[in-house]
Amino acid sequence: DGDTVQCRLYHLGVAIRSDDTGTHCPHAGADGGGVCVGGWAFRTDDPGDYTRVDRMGMPAVATALINDLAGTNKNAYNDGDPADDAAGTFVPELVANIDGLHAALDDDLLGLGLVPCTGGAGGSCVAQGAPLIIPDTLTIDTSAPAGFPNGRTLPDPVIDVTLAVVLLDLSAPGQDATTFVGVLNPAANDAAFLDTFPYLAAPHAP
Repeated sequence: DGDTVQCRLYHLGVAIRSDDTGTHCPHAGADGGGVCVGGWAFRTDDPGDYTRVDRMGMPAVATALINDLAGTNKNAYNDGDPADDAAGTFVPELVANIDGLHAALDDDLLGLGLVPCTGGAGGSCVAQGAPLIIPDTLTIDTSAPAGFPNGRTLPDPVIDVTLAVVLLDLSAPGQDATTFVGVLNPAANDAAFLDTFPYLAAPHAP
C-alpha cells in the first residue's frame, strides 16, 4: 500500500462503505495502522497530463462569487487563467455577486452593529477585495511570515477573513479582517493538527 494519501483515502472510503471499520479506520489514521506505512510517495506526472476541473487559489471565489449573474458561468471561470483575472475578464461577475451578497446581508450586518462596505464597481468592497481575490491565486512569499493570504496553513480562518474583506468596511472603528474570526466558524479544529507531515489530524471513526 505505501505511506501515501491515496492509501489512507482508500481505507477511509472502504470503512465508510462497509461495516469493517475496525480493520480499515486504523489504516486511514496518522500512523497508517501498520499498512499505510513506508516512505511518502508524491506524484511526478507532468501537469499537462491532467485536466483542470476547478481552480481554488483563493477560497470561495469560484464557489460563491461566480454563478452567471453577469454572464460568466463556472466552467468559463475554471477554464480561465490568472492573466484573465488581471485583465478584468471576470470583474463584472465578481461585482454583481458581491452586490448580491450585500443586498441579502446588509440589514443583518447593520442589525449587529457592523458597518458594511459600499458596493458597485467603484465601492469600497471592490477596493478592499480586489487585491485579495484578483488574480485567483495562492501566493507564497518566502521572505514574509507564513499564513493567509501569504500561503495557507491548516488553522488559518480563510473564509472568515475573506467574508470580512468583501462584506465589512475595514476602515470603520472596531472592524478589520479578523472581525468574523471565531464568530462565523469554530476558532480551532476539534482535533489538534500534527506537527509533522501530513499535518492533518487523525480522521474520526464513522
